[in-house]
Amino acid sequence: MHMMRAVYYHLQDLRHTVRGFWSLTEGEQQLVTAYAMTCAFGAGLGLMTVTHMSHGSILEGGLTLYHRWIVLCGALGCGLALKLAGDRMGQSGPNGFARGMLGVVWVSVVGAVIAGTLALPFYGTMFGPFTLAIMLVSSPMLALMWFANLLASHLLIRNWRTEQDRLFARLA
Repeated sequence: MHMMRAVYYHLQDLRHTVRGFWSLTEGEQQLVTAYAMTCAFGAGLGLMTVTHMSHGSILEGGLTLYHRWIVLCGALGCGLALKLAGDRMGQSGPNGFARGMLGVVWVSVVGAVIAGTLALPFYGTMFGPFTLAIMLVSSPMLALMWFANLLASHLLIRNWRTEQDRLFARLA
């Protein structure tokens, strides 16, 4: 009993130490979550691409260094595309939602271009968006999950923008 209590207090101290170290506001935490979700899903799409291109043989032999690079390119491409989307993602209101839906297309295309270019310069620039389009058309469930992921990112970024607007409104 005493040991469990000691572990509990140690975890509480650790939580306060980590919280003090990062010191992110709730909106900033949501922004980090949006980027983490998008990068993780991009890495998953990269892994699916590698698995499809190698006809499932990586399940037996494991990932080579180049396969890992493609997975990393998927994560980087999606994260950078979300950053480059700028004001397309996270705006409020009906116009903000419409811009967010255009942002979903933007992140999809630009993320595929970036990931493809990083994975295989020149050829990948063309085949990245083509591969993503084929994957999303051939698997409606994957397309729905990708759309839901980017919609959630849009909402999380909107919460961060709202927090930033309130902060600057107080300062004015």
